[in-house]
Amino acid sequence: MKPVMAIIPAAGQGLRMRSDTEKPYITIGDRSVLAHTLSVFEACPAVDGYVLVVEPSRVASCRAHLSQTDDTYPKLANVIAGGSTRQESVYLGLMALDAGTGSVLIHDAARPCVQQDALEASVHGCVRYGAVISATPSTDTLKIIRDGRVEATPDRSTLWRAQTPQTFPYRVLRTAHEQAREEGYVGTDDAELVERAGYVVRVLEGTPDNIKLTTAEDLEVAERILRRQGRI
Repeated sequence: MKPVMAIIPAAGQGLRMRSDTEKPYITIGDRSVLAHTLSVFEACPAVDGYVLVVEPSRVASCRAHLSQTDDTYPKLANVIAGGSTRQESVYLGLMALDAGTGSVLIHDAARPCVQQDALEASVHGCVRYGAVISATPSTDTLKIIRDGRVEATPDRSTLWRAQTPQTFPYRVLRTAHEQAREEGYVGTDDAELVERAGYVVRVLEGTPDNIKLTTAEDLEVAERILRRQGRI
């Protein structure tokens, strides 16, 4: 079987964290955010390896950080320099993978509370459906606002909050990224590029625990979740 590889963007600055430490290296419990995330990939048999994409100036220091932790990372294929946008960083990660890769799972390093079953479901979902994302149903009423006025209230039952992991066949993801680059289009996530290239993307229901760290308050929530999961 062709290998399943992951691309993990880890270039967050953490400006809204009000921290001098870049987001992937902030500590929760006894591990950095990055180490928490990578530990799940290391334990997941459905993922054969992964490429870590970091700020260009952090390649050497990221490798040093990982070498100084108590964990080992045998599945780490490479640490590479990212681009000026997340989309560019994922593309560079994609270019670092072997052309014989079967499918590619993308997961943000800033989602350290992801669990192994979510990665496995995403990989198996890709085999079954061809392209999948994790998402949760919206629990809020959302408004479309223009010039400070409510323009419309979409049907909440049709609105979901997209997460990672997202998994795609290698060729599908590469085609989608290359088309976007040719047209100068920048999307909000990889699924948007795949949709735009004409492919169907299916949704796997995720969990609210799989939060993305954005603010200092998110760190407190993540710590509670990781403790509940028995990971700290």
